[in-house]
Amino acid sequence: MTAIGLILAIKISITALLIGGPFLFMPEERLAKMTGVTGGSSIFRLYGVAILALLTGYTSGFWTIAEGHFPWGVAAMGMVSNGGATLVLLTSGAWQRKPASTSFVAAVTLALVAASLNSSYALVPLW
Repeated sequence: MTAIGLILAIKISITALLIGGPFLFMPEERLAKMTGVTGGSSIFRLYGVAILALLTGYTSGFWTIAEGHFPWGVAAMGMVSNGGATLVLLTSGAWQRKPASTSFVAAVTLALVAASLNSSYALVPLW
């Protein structure tokens, strides 16, 4: 496993478990209570599908890594997605209610930036 592979694996598994799965399968009433958003389950399911699409994009990076190349497109997607989420959480004040989520997306952003700045090192096997 490489550093960039580890970053992607952590991002994919935590996001699938804590966001993708719940927004696709959790009952609407529970999601509405958790998020404070009402108006029908379709918005929750659409968000779940959008997360699934992002995770599919992240997963595609493993093929590029297996070929010995740095997944530039996947890293860029992750920096925009996680960096944008970090900015929204910080500027909206939502980080105060969701400090762990904010820390996670900020950490993924920083890890992807670091990996991109050291792309050849990020492809070196960790073990």
